[in-house]
Amino acid sequence: MPWKENNTVDLRYQFVLDSFQKGVNFTQLCAQYGISTKCGYKWKERFLKEGREGLLDKKKTPKNSPAKIAEETILEIIKIKNNKKFWGAKKILELYKIKFPDRRPPNRSTVERILKKAGLLEKKKNRRPSNSGQRISMPEKATHPNHIWTVDFKGWWYTPDREKVNPLTVRDDFSKYILSIKTLSKGDIPSVKAEFIRLFKIYGLPEIIRSDNGPPFASMQSLWGLTKLSVWWLSLGIKLDRIQPGKPYQNGAHERMHRDMARELQHEIVGNITLFQKLFDKWRIEFNRERPHEALNMKTPEQIYVKSKMLFDHNAELLIAYPFGFKQRHVNDRGYINYNGNLIMIGNPFNGFNVGIKKEFDSVSIWFGNNKLGNLDQNLFLINPDSNSYKVHKPRKVTKKYYPSPDA
Repeated sequence: MPWKENNTVDLRYQFVLDSFQKGVNFTQLCAQYGISTKCGYKWKERFLKEGREGLLDKKKTPKNSPAKIAEETILEIIKIKNNKKFWGAKKILELYKIKFPDRRPPNRSTVERILKKAGLLEKKKNRRPSNSGQRISMPEKATHPNHIWTVDFKGWWYTPDREKVNPLTVRDDFSKYILSIKTLSKGDIPSVKAEFIRLFKIYGLPEIIRSDNGPPFASMQSLWGLTKLSVWWLSLGIKLDRIQPGKPYQNGAHERMHRDMARELQHEIVGNITLFQKLFDKWRIEFNRERPHEALNMKTPEQIYVKSKMLFDHNAELLIAYPFGFKQRHVNDRGYINYNGNLIMIGNPFNGFNVGIKKEFDSVSIWFGNNKLGNLDQNLFLINPDSNSYKVHKPRKVTKKYYPSPDA
């Protein structure tokens, strides 16, 4: 009688009862039921200790499993998660390794299982895939620190005193290092420029600044959407990269940081805007020093970021000088230049700077630094934007103001 039939427990029970009968040869009885003598004694012993329940199959879990997680490890992981409510399993594991370097850490799936059983793991929502469009300017991927800085505003609350919380956030795209979270009294160009002057003094200059198309970074009313702020960036040799209107996912990493801020800080602040700023500073330091990132091989932003080698000299008021073949014109306080006795509108954002004019055959092009603004319509004396922007001719920069004569 094989044990593998549906009534296995009944057969074992019958076997045990038969084994108690007088004069039964136990070895022959085991052979009759198709089991070994050792197996027969096992079922008889279990029945004597546990009764009929002892005839059920036991779970084949080893008593001493080398992969079994110690209770103290589970408690520490849950403790870390409670302190870092919005961190995922991978970041929790990385922080555990830092806190307990002498312990053997569990793997990521084990941490996820612990958090899931404790009810501390959020379910991920499925998102629709989106088709990314082309960027307006320079859609490059950051390859080193200070290659690309990203900037944006993120405002979600008013304080109890009705002070608007609309922090300016600046971040290095390669290292994920947050350079600034600043609550400005106004989000205008002078306030933002003052904060960038502070950052440039501390960290140096980036190669590219990526922003959206809103003020004060861009304006749809001016040539190339430039503002006084973005023209100032260009004058320092910084290139611009703007995302397409209505497509914030093109600056997705920065938006993700904003979501983390909103989720982790939105319900934590009470008081005036000074207390808001203190909490922002504390969160920024934690983000840079403690939070590992998968894109950085689980290193923190502070372990990756280094200051720029391009230094900022605030005392030198730079005007761009153009090489041989260009004529220079100073943009007056109304945004015009004088060329061959005609006033040409360049735009108020360029006030105080000089532009270059280059004539080739029958065309005349207008440049600002190494950026081609467009071609001059010599009948209407208007600038037609040229899609071939950022064409480099490597102009040099001088510290002296230069005012060319009208006949030059």
